[in-house]
Amino acid sequence: MIGKTIIGRSFGGCVAYQFKKLEQGEGEVLLSRGVRDYDAEAMTQDFEQQRQLNPALGRAVWHTSISFPPEEKERLTNDKMAAIALDYLEGMGLAKGQYAVIRHDDRPHPHFHIVANRVADDGHTVGDGHNYSRSETLLRELEQKYELTPVISLEKRKNLTNVPAHDQARIQLREAVQACTQQAKSLPEFTQAVEARGITVQLHYNAAGKATGISFEQDGQRFKGSQLARAMSLAGLTKAFEQNEQQAQKQQLSQQVTPSPRSSDRGLGY
Repeated sequence: MIGKTIIGRSFGGCVAYQFKKLEQGEGEVLLSRGVRDYDAEAMTQDFEQQRQLNPALGRAVWHTSISFPPEEKERLTNDKMAAIALDYLEGMGLAKGQYAVIRHDDRPHPHFHIVANRVADDGHTVGDGHNYSRSETLLRELEQKYELTPVISLEKRKNLTNVPAHDQARIQLREAVQACTQQAKSLPEFTQAVEARGITVQLHYNAAGKATGISFEQDGQRFKGSQLARAMSLAGLTKAFEQNEQQAQKQQLSQQVTPSPRSSDRGLGY
């Protein structure tokens, strides 16, 4: 899972964005607490009313988006997403205040948004200190709890503490690309999965127009596939796609073939 949090000032703008997707038929409300979840204006009014319990707090809007790899789409029911969201709200100290959890279906990868009020029901402020590190730790725990594809293990992240930033970026990028390689059966499918993680993919061509290489870029750091790992060169990826396709075909055939009962088993009642 990848989580991105913005601490903002405007409930109106944040809520309006959520409902724009709902009105376009690209999402649905999964959970809400303390707010009317059927109308953007009504929800904004509810958030603003509770905000007055602590009018000195300027940045009262907590907005977190949580994204999953495309390959998790079939497994992520609304109930499972809602359970993950509740655990996240609890872990970040937001469960005892107003919130809305809204799933959006406008991207290839499944994701949901949490809009929450940092002013709790009793008027106290929900702290946002170290929210990034707290969120990252919590997301890794939830990946394990719900048996989701990990972005990169917490232990590996700890081991990167003293590694130069450029090498950290390369290692983390390699982990993300490798995760996408495990399921993809074609270059377009792989590219879609990688770009859903915020990674830009670029193919390199020779004078004859044939693709001969591939590179990846994220957060301003760019690497050739072969710089990440030999298996992530264009040739290595192509081989992996072929193997994944062959494996998928074998599984499909095994599911279609049902052994006929032996004559000696017939009529025995079991």
